[in-house]
Amino acid sequence: MLIKNSRLLRVILVVVLLAAGLAVRLLDLTDPPLDFAATRQLHSLILARGFYYQMDTSSVQSLPIDQRQLGIEAAEQELQVEPVILEKITAVLYALFGRETFVIPRLLVSLLWVVGGIPLFLIARRFSGNNGALFALTFYELLPFGVIAGRSFQPDPFMVTVILFAVLFQLRWSEDHSLKNALLAGGFSGLALLIKLPAVFFVGLPFAGLVLMNGIKKAFRERHLVLMVGLSLLPVIAYYLIYALSGNSTANVVTNRFFPSLFIQPGWYQRWFMMAKSVVGYIPLFLAVLAFFLVKARNLKIVYACLWIGYLLQGFVFAYHISSHDYYQLPLIPVAAIGCGMVFALFLEKIELSAPKIIARLFILMVLIFGTALTVLKSWSEMREADFHYEEIYWKYLGDTIGRESKVTALTHDYGFRLQYWGGILPRLWKTQGDYAVDELANNLEIPFEARFHEAIDGSDYFLITLVNDFESQGDLHDFLFSHYPYSQGEGYYLFNLQTPLLVK
Repeated sequence: MLIKNSRLLRVILVVVLLAAGLAVRLLDLTDPPLDFAATRQLHSLILARGFYYQMDTSSVQSLPIDQRQLGIEAAEQELQVEPVILEKITAVLYALFGRETFVIPRLLVSLLWVVGGIPLFLIARRFSGNNGALFALTFYELLPFGVIAGRSFQPDPFMVTVILFAVLFQLRWSEDHSLKNALLAGGFSGLALLIKLPAVFFVGLPFAGLVLMNGIKKAFRERHLVLMVGLSLLPVIAYYLIYALSGNSTANVVTNRFFPSLFIQPGWYQRWFMMAKSVVGYIPLFLAVLAFFLVKARNLKIVYACLWIGYLLQGFVFAYHISSHDYYQLPLIPVAAIGCGMVFALFLEKIELSAPKIIARLFILMVLIFGTALTVLKSWSEMREADFHYEEIYWKYLGDTIGRESKVTALTHDYGFRLQYWGGILPRLWKTQGDYAVDELANNLEIPFEARFHEAIDGSDYFLITLVNDFESQGDLHDFLFSHYPYSQGEGYYLFNLQTPLLVK
């Protein structure tokens, strides 16, 4: 075997892989975070800015008061479904460094994802030994999709890391039934649910499987059962209870996510599969599924099966998002990593049985080095190609052109977040074609066009279009605006003046 019982060598290799995972994510940290799930990242940026602008620090007080008020107002308008943990940490870091910078949230999330490699290695080692665990760690840290998504300013990467810690301590508790591991398993499970509710599928099912492994009667005799369940559920129940009592609707948690009508559409399954394939690849996906038959230990087989079942259940519950929002696939990465690690360990074992050990070791080492280099280069190439520095200039220009005191209705990028964050304008939004598709799935009643239009522009001075292709596909809006209002045109936008309508015969 490549690694036998050398603890020092094992630790060195793990540290090297963790460092490599962080290093590959450090490229171009100052680039606006629009490279992945731009809408979701901008949402978190707006919240972090709002919290930062409310702080009584010299760096905040030196900012123009209208800028601070706008930032706070924008944040207050945002729906806060999950606890805003990352956003508040980022705001504190802004205050410590004395300014907003994209480096902070990118680096924060990168560190959180990379740290998740530690519990992943310890979990994978139970499934496939040291060699398989090292391969799993390499896969987790350096998979190109994971590199891009694993530095994205949103709760999902943080959730994945905490899920891995939760599963690790659940496994440890199933092995020794100690109070320490019960506390850690429950605590991390509860934190995962607080970060984002879909975590329930990945911490709840393995936990249930391990508790029920020896039968229901024995399960209820577990002395730590109530403790772990309480630690897992009470924090998230308390949060959403307070959330509801404060006047917010908890229905927002699942609104426009669960659509059973999709279950009978073959195209939905195809889109879901293609999304999963784009994240981990055809071969790793196939090998990870096949790896189930390689698991020997009963508790490990239960956990691995439950992780896959959890992934499938998440897909059916969040039916729209699983096939349209690729970051809902992030929990698949560690599952695929564990599975591929098992296959790699088996492959290595077969190689060593059929070739001299030195040749086998060199061959596998070269494969690992070449594969690692290839994935790193691919990730760096993608990050270099994605340059969004011009975005800040463009949206500031639009804000200056329109006037920040103007009232604007807009069909624009990322639900108006770019216009808010850089342009200093809080627009009233016109729905995209995607929004109307979701409305159709949800069976929302269609309001006649002119009624929707006049409601949307009530009190607005301008109607801004930056989603030009979407605009051209909405024939009723397109024709009505051009026939009723004068407009100016620039690079990538139309600006209709609602204050001086045309005389229409």
